[in-house]
Amino acid sequence: MKPMTTKWASILPLGAMLSFASPASADDLIRCVYPFWFGFAPVPVAIELGYFAEEGLEVTTVFDNDRANVLPAFESGDLDCTMRTIGEYMSRPRTPDTPGTVIGTIDVSVGADGVVAGPDIESVEDLVGKVFAGEINHPGTVMTQHALSKLGHSMDDVELRLINTDDSIAVFEDEDVAAVATWEPMMSNIVDNTSKEGSKILLSSADFNGLITDVIIVHDDDLEANPEKYKKFLRGIYRAIDLYKSDPDAFLAAAAPAFDVTPEEMAADLGGVQYTSYEDSKDFLGTSDAPGTLGQIFSDLDAINLSLDLQDESLTYENHIDPTIQEGLFDGAKR
Repeated sequence: MKPMTTKWASILPLGAMLSFASPASADDLIRCVYPFWFGFAPVPVAIELGYFAEEGLEVTTVFDNDRANVLPAFESGDLDCTMRTIGEYMSRPRTPDTPGTVIGTIDVSVGADGVVAGPDIESVEDLVGKVFAGEINHPGTVMTQHALSKLGHSMDDVELRLINTDDSIAVFEDEDVAAVATWEPMMSNIVDNTSKEGSKILLSSADFNGLITDVIIVHDDDLEANPEKYKKFLRGIYRAIDLYKSDPDAFLAAAAPAFDVTPEEMAADLGGVQYTSYEDSKDFLGTSDAPGTLGQIFSDLDAINLSLDLQDESLTYENHIDPTIQEGLFDGAKR
């Protein structure tokens, strides 16, 4: 099985995407860059099955997680779209003026990310004063900070050891490490194979009600100039998600080649992932007058990112989320 550690890998440079941009006009072309992560598979499925083409829309894609590429490309207008977790979207170097508006959700981690703890750790509070290993912006680290804050603690109360998540299996074997932030399939692999008998999954994204949600981010100016283009884009994505929910085998057959894996491999890694339907996404974003579930998540992550020194200043939901593009999305349109 291709390890899920490739989730955040930089597969191709941004320049590769720019080199194959078609001569399509701005109002029927979307250039999208996102990490190598199966949660984003509805986009290549919509390409493969012609959902975008039916809308008269061309979408080109490249895998690349390097925000040092993505954000300047947004600034220059060379990139129209990206996708990543809402917490990462909010983190430095984003400021209130940084380009990029969230117009929808695409998936939620419901068990694919988490924290494995040793036999002596029975609760999050037991981590106080112990060594916690993880990447600073890893979902498991974010969850731990959130859980500690509910108990009146913070990551300052643990000994944070920064690691590469790819190394989490080996790192956890260190006797000094009480817990490690990781994701599937490594999370289950550690529990099943560690020499630390009695180790367990201490925290899982299944317990955090959408805290680790992947969102669809588009260029502000192009969204304002071509809103119908992004309605077409969302329709294609949510039609692909509808397919996953009604006929997962057909979805996986269309999606797997884009990631160079088998449908069986993809299905196994999607066990802890929930794709968000159009209705789910509307519930997350809410309306201009009443933010949905994502409003509270945004507020929680604002506090978490500030406490982890991942943001320079507080951000506001209304300045970064635009739910209006979803309103009446399928009215008079094929679904």
